[in-house]
Amino acid sequence: MNWFTFLLILHTLVALPVCVHILLTKHESVAPAWIGLVLVSPFVGAGLYWIIGINRVERRARRLRGRKARYIPRFKDHALPFKDLATAQQRQIFQFESAVHDAPFLGGNDVTPLIGGGQAFPAMLAAIAAAKNSIALSVYIFDMDEVGKRFVEALTAAHARGVKIYVLVDEIGSGSKSRAADDDLARAGIATARFIPQKIKFLPVVNLRNHRKIMVVDGQVGFIGGMNICLNYRPGSSQPVRDLHFKVTGPVLGQMAAVFEEDWGFATGAAIALPGVVANAATAEQPQYARIVPDGPDNPFQRTLWILLGALALSQKSVHILTPYFLPNQVLSHALAIAALRGVDVSVVVPAKTDIKLVDWAMTAKLQELLEHGVKIYSGGAPFDHSKLMVVDDAWALVGSSNWDQRSLRLNFEANLECYDQGLAATLEDHFQAMLREAKPVSLKAVSALPVAIRLRNNLARLFTPYL
Repeated sequence: MNWFTFLLILHTLVALPVCVHILLTKHESVAPAWIGLVLVSPFVGAGLYWIIGINRVERRARRLRGRKARYIPRFKDHALPFKDLATAQQRQIFQFESAVHDAPFLGGNDVTPLIGGGQAFPAMLAAIAAAKNSIALSVYIFDMDEVGKRFVEALTAAHARGVKIYVLVDEIGSGSKSRAADDDLARAGIATARFIPQKIKFLPVVNLRNHRKIMVVDGQVGFIGGMNICLNYRPGSSQPVRDLHFKVTGPVLGQMAAVFEEDWGFATGAAIALPGVVANAATAEQPQYARIVPDGPDNPFQRTLWILLGALALSQKSVHILTPYFLPNQVLSHALAIAALRGVDVSVVVPAKTDIKLVDWAMTAKLQELLEHGVKIYSGGAPFDHSKLMVVDDAWALVGSSNWDQRSLRLNFEANLECYDQGLAATLEDHFQAMLREAKPVSLKAVSALPVAIRLRNNLARLFTPYL
C-alpha cells in the first residue's frame, strides 16, 4: 500500500464520522458548508469542525442545569398582566413572547436610559460607592485605563467596607490589555473569574464569548446594556464610542441576578446566591413590565432570534432599530422585508463605519436586498454608535447587549431586557429620532452602482457573516 492510498483511507475513516455528526446536529443552512470543508480539506476540515463546529457549551450547560431535552415552546394561553395593553395585537405579542421564553414579565420596575459613559459611569460608580452587601459585575471588556482604574478603586473600597464582590470578565473581549484590572482586584481579595480562559483545554470553545454587561448591587439597583468599562465610552475620548446603558430597579433585578449566578457557576464551578430583590415604595408604583432575555450557545432554541421574528411579524406601525453591526441571517432579513412590504415603517440606523472593516464590507453586501423590499437603512453620524435598541409600535422595546448579527444571535452569551411600557418606549423613540436626524439615508441607487470589484469584495466578506 502506497502513502496516497493510506492517507485516503485514513481521511475517509476520519471524515465519515464527522459528516455523520454534522448531519445529525447541524442546521441545513450550515451543514453543506461543513461537510464540503471536511471532505475537500483532509484532516484540516475535521480539525476545524472539532474546534469550532461542535457546541460543547450546550452539553456542559445541560449537565450543570440538569436539562435533559431541548427547550420546546409552550403552546398555551398566558394571562395578560398588562392593564393598559388590551388590543388584539398586544395580546398576540405577549402570547408569542411568553411561549418562546418562560421567564415571567414582572411589573413594578423602573428602567432608565443612560446615554453614553457621561451618564452611565457616574451612576454605576455611585451605586458601587453606596453598596452595603454585594456587587455582581459581568462585563465583556474591562480595560485598565482611566475609567477602569476608577472602577477598580471603587470596587476595592467597597470590598474594604465588607461588601461581597464578584467580577466576571470575558477572556477574548478583555484580553491581555486589561489583565491588570482583574489582577488588581484579585490581589485586593475580590473574587474574579474569566469566562472561557484561553487555555488548551478550552480550545474547542475558543469561538464563544460572554458578551453580557450586567451589574447588580444589593438587590436594589442594577445596570444592563451595551456599554463596556473603557475610556472610549467617556466623553472627550480620542476614539469616542456612543452607547446606551440602563439603570434598573424593581423585581426584574432578581432575573438579572439569576443570570449572573448561572454565569459564575459556569465559569468557576462554584455556586453563589446573591441577595434577593429589596422591595420599596418607589418601585411598587412603577408601571413598567420587564423581563430578562438571556441567550447563548447553551440555548439551541435561539430565543432572541425568535423574539425578534415575533415582534416583526406582529408589528403594525413602526419598527425602529439601532445596531452597530447589522448582519441579519436570511430568515431575519426576510422578516424585516415582509414587515416593510406590509406597510410598516422599518428603519435601521447603522454606523457609517464600524471598528471592523470586514464587517463594513459584509454589511454593505446585505443592504441591497433589504432596500429593494422597502426597508429603510440610514448611515449614522459620528461618533461610532455602539447602541443596541429595537422599538416596536411605540409600546414594546428590546435593549441590551445583542447586535443584529449571527455572532450575537447564535454564538455569544447575551443578555437583553424586554420592556412593555409606553412611557419608556416614547423616551427610546425620541432617542432613535435624534440619531435618525444625524444620519443619512442609504439609497438603493448608490448601493447598486458600486463597482463590480467592490461588490465582489463585499460579497466575499459576507460569506464570513456566521462568525463575524
